[in-house]
Amino acid sequence: MVMESIIEDEHFKLLTFLIVSARGCVDEPSLYGPLRLIDAAERLIGLMDKMGKADKRLIEIMETIRERKFSVMSNEAEFIKLLDELVLRISRIIKETQLTR
Repeated sequence: MVMESIIEDEHFKLLTFLIVSARGCVDEPSLYGPLRLIDAAERLIGLMDKMGKADKRLIEIMETIRERKFSVMSNEAEFIKLLDELVLRISRIIKETQLTR
């Protein structure tokens, strides 16, 4: 793979985001770590969607993250509520998948 193409690769872009985010977390307020993680989750779902691997439930999670992630800036309780909601939603997906096996 030539270097020109690797910087355009969506996986590489996500990798770069994660590495730079890890460094940013050292100096940022503590809630920015979770913000960066759900931002990465949003990006990962977008990548999965491009590859045909994201179902409607994941798309809805991605949209929820996109709409509400910046609540961290104005309402920490709302942001934490969002995180709790996302955990429940992903847990439901896992449970539903196990039940249909």
